[in-house]
Order: sequence, then structure tokens, then C-alpha cells
Amino acid sequence: MEPVVFLDRDNTLIANDGDLGDPARVTLLDGVPEGLRRLRDAGYRLVVVTNQGGVARGRYEEEDVDRVHREIAGLVDLAADRRGLVDRFYYCPFHPEAVIDAYRREHPWRKPQPGMLLQASRDLGIDLRSSWMVGDQPRDVQAGSAAGCRTILIGPGREAEGEASPTAIANDFTDAVDIVLASGRPQRARGESSNELAQLRRAIEDLNETTRPRGTGTARMIGAGLMIVAPLPFVAGLIFLDEPQTFFAWMLVTVVVMLAAIGCLLLERR
Repeated sequence: MEPVVFLDRDNTLIANDGDLGDPARVTLLDGVPEGLRRLRDAGYRLVVVTNQGGVARGRYEEEDVDRVHREIAGLVDLAADRRGLVDRFYYCPFHPEAVIDAYRREHPWRKPQPGMLLQASRDLGIDLRSSWMVGDQPRDVQAGSAAGCRTILIGPGREAEGEASPTAIANDFTDAVDIVLASGRPQRARGESSNELAQLRRAIEDLNETTRPRGTGTARMIGAGLMIVAPLPFVAGLIFLDEPQTFFAWMLVTVVVMLAAIGCLLLERR
């Protein structure tokens, strides 16, 4: 299991005091690309978790949120000269006072609830105890604490408010990165003790993230079908156990089908 730095979006990574659904208005804050690169180089995965009540208020749609996130990812990668720095974006479009009925409810993903962090933990195999939550609002601290992470509240002269008791308070994003890195290199939980294995796992997931088709379950269905079919050539090979060439041919077919199934399922992993 790998450690992560969870990141709030607005006024943590980008300058934004209101609802933002226009990619053209995305502006990275100072030090963000460099800071994200330093965290990634230190061994942390990077996951953005953001409330997007603007969807519930009818200011923009979920597709616009995705467009903004693609813009952020692209600007970060360009400025840091590194591809795929941010692993995932999670957002919550729900709000209990929404003007759109479909989004009018409280939701476990909406910070200060820890739902987005917990979902990311399940999706990516995250070690929450070795992870951090960085944001500019007390709800970010509360969400991180509820998920079992260490937390950093960003803001010059900020103090802990109410139930929000951050692990540390940072003046800006660069200061927050310094605090995380000063805590020492992240320790992986048992089962990821091999550094080479962890690097290979990350490389495969990064490749899958850049190549898998979005918004479709086709690859998953194909993969499931291939998993069902895979035992058939194996059984056929057993029938020809006394004929080595035929046996090994059927075993090769089995391996190819299994690899194809695994590849399809990885394309749909999120």
C-alpha cells in the first residue's frame, strides 16, 4: 500500500474564490507544479479531492468539472515537465441546498466527510496512516483527520478553528510541501516492501490512466468475457497431455487469453 498527499483544489492548487466551470479561467498558484513534482519524487501519489457545489447550484455541469480538471492536470504537467503528476481527481457535486433536485442531498463524499479519501484508498490501495491531506479550509482538515491522515492547513497566520486541529499550519503551498517532506520519506505498508515492485506497479497504473477509454464499460465487459473463456483452452490442453506440442500450444493460448483479460480489466480500473 502506498502513501498519498490528498490535495484540495480551489485556493490550494488554483486561484478561485467562487464556482469555476470554465477551463480558460484556471490559474495555478505559485509553487504548485514544483511542489507536486517534489512530492512525487519523494514517493507520494497525488490525489485531488474537491467539493463542487457549483454543479448543484446550476452554475455548470459535471462535464465542465472534468474539463477544468483536465486543464489543471495539463498545466501542472507542462510547468513541471513531467507527465501524469496528479494520479486522480475526485469531486462531490452534491449539496443539501441545491437548486437542482438530482443534487439536493448531503453526501458522504462532501467534505468535511471523508468519503472521497476513503474511496481513493479503496481504488488505489492507499496507506491512509502514512498519507497527508492539504487544504485551505477547516473542512479539508476535518476530512483528512476523519480518514486517518495527517493534515496541513494552508493560510498565512491561520489558526486551527473549532473542531479542525491540523497536524501543521503552512504559509503557502511550498511551505506545506516542505512540512510533508520534513516528516521523512513515506513508509509503505507491508506488502509493498519491494521498491522495484512499487515502481513497476506505479508505471503500469500511469500507463493505464493515459491509455484507457473514458466513460465506457466496454473493456471491462470484454475482460470479464475473456476470463470466462480462459479455462476452455486450458481444459483442451489437459486432453492432449500426452502430446507435448499440442499441450503447450493450448497452454500458450490460455496465457494469451488471460493476459488479454487482465489488460482489459486494468483499462477500466479507477
